[in-house]
Amino acid sequence: MKRAVMILLVLALVFSMGMAGFAADKKTYNLRIAIAVNPPHPWHEAADFLVRELDARTDGAIKAKVFGGSQLGSEETVFEEMRLGTVDMLVGGATTLVTFVPELGILNLPYFYESIDQFRNVMAARGPVVNKFREIYEETGFGVRLLTLGGGGTRVMSNNIKTITHPDDVKGLKMRVPNNPEDAKIWSSAGAIVTAMPWNEIYSALQTGVINAFESTLSAYYGSKFFEVAKNMSNTQHIIMTSHLLMSEISWKKLPEEYRKLLDELSDEVSDIFTDKGLEFDNEIVKEIQEKYGVTVSEPDKAAFVEKFQPLHDELAARGKNEDLLKLLRDTKDAVSK
Repeated sequence: MKRAVMILLVLALVFSMGMAGFAADKKTYNLRIAIAVNPPHPWHEAADFLVRELDARTDGAIKAKVFGGSQLGSEETVFEEMRLGTVDMLVGGATTLVTFVPELGILNLPYFYESIDQFRNVMAARGPVVNKFREIYEETGFGVRLLTLGGGGTRVMSNNIKTITHPDDVKGLKMRVPNNPEDAKIWSSAGAIVTAMPWNEIYSALQTGVINAFESTLSAYYGSKFFEVAKNMSNTQHIIMTSHLLMSEISWKKLPEEYRKLLDELSDEVSDIFTDKGLEFDNEIVKEIQEKYGVTVSEPDKAAFVEKFQPLHDELAARGKNEDLLKLLRDTKDAVSK
């Protein structure tokens, strides 16, 4: 009897040591996700989803952490860090990286889509447009992988000078634009004096008078508390934001194949979160900023803005040598609208 008990104890000890060794061998992958803006924002909703799902569906093997509010630097800085593998993922606005990937500029066409549903269908996660941009990223050789594209809310114009209801009202405003030629062309065509600057410099620039106008999504406006320094908003809805989820190729290659497949699966859901939450936040925030923070939200002469900006599509495409991509967008839009 004693011999049997002793054998069982030895077996139990060996088994426990084996399990301990297995646990010790299980590798943990820590991922840093950079975001330029503060919550609430579709980008944070998408990133938080990734954090939860990666942890749950890998039994804790992937631990992701979100760094919002430009903690890891501007999106351009983060892109460079991703090339080195020092930052793993970026959630942000696709066209902010046009200096690295000029083709992204074609995603900034004012009044291109007739509805959010049309945008959603054109930007389907496994559709021809998003697949083409995956190829473009791969061909750049920068070592950054595009996982998906999606929405993120409609862009509106804000300022701390006056009410804007017509393109003529834009003339003379000192306006911040992202660092891309498409935005500069759009707003300078209406007479704005445009200045490119990083997102995290806008608040102080408004305070000091370096600029007095900018454009953004409602979520970004709210999360950065711009209602404190720019209480005039024009609900232009001139562009549906295109958001992206990027990953460093160095970080990607460190992951086992099963985890790469999981990230691909989750990225399709991220695309929907970008678009769905963008629409949801637009509807919620526009009401709150008026009632709670006293922001004046004006409904502009949309037809006048469309007439001013829509004819720029071909010129904007030509500037970036993106005529083929414009044709792809138009053909895809026609196909999904039938």
